[in-house]
Amino acid sequence: MEQWSLIILQHFTTRVYESLERLQTDYIDLLYIHSPDKETPKSEAVGAIQELKEKGAIRAIGVLDFSEAQLKEANQDGYVNVVQDEYGLINREMEKRLFPYTREHHISFVPFSPFASGLLAGKYTKDMVFPEGDLHTRKAHFQGKAYIQNLQKVEQLRDIAAEKEVEIANLVLAWYLTQDAIDVLIPGAKRSDQVVDNLKTLEITLTEDEIVAIDHLFS
Repeated sequence: MEQWSLIILQHFTTRVYESLERLQTDYIDLLYIHSPDKETPKSEAVGAIQELKEKGAIRAIGVLDFSEAQLKEANQDGYVNVVQDEYGLINREMEKRLFPYTREHHISFVPFSPFASGLLAGKYTKDMVFPEGDLHTRKAHFQGKAYIQNLQKVEQLRDIAAEKEVEIANLVLAWYLTQDAIDVLIPGAKRSDQVVDNLKTLEITLTEDEIVAIDHLFS
């Protein structure tokens, strides 16, 4: 291992143990490499975390925002347990880009932004005006015809949710959990009651027809 790599990884290991002390715990359930480091080889970074896992300091190794090539490099020894990246009904790129690999190697996929910044939770209408400089206006699915089309699809989701007497947000989360590549969801929540509402998703069972209908709506 190059000397500069060794220094970086030693520094990282020190920070992990400092975190354990601050958290007042003996182990971390899941430790992510939050973004790929351009300098440190991916397999070396994961290898350093694997050493911590073997010592009992962590339980699982995750990577976030890795390309397919970067993931393969990171997982060359089979140490990666979890991949996190953006995924949702409106952004389904991961189904082709990463899901085949994560399935083959038994890696859990954790999607972030499952509500597409609130769009899939039914929060917005075509008459809504976003303030100048609002982050939503920088996203393709909130712009022009794409925004109108997405709202129309969301209204069809609302119809399915109404038939099942559930909230549209719970319907969307329930659909994600039918995908075999996904084990865990991390929907955003600003209030404790939103966390409780999200948990109602576990009470929903979708029929095969409903799963297919939602799939086709956003395919």
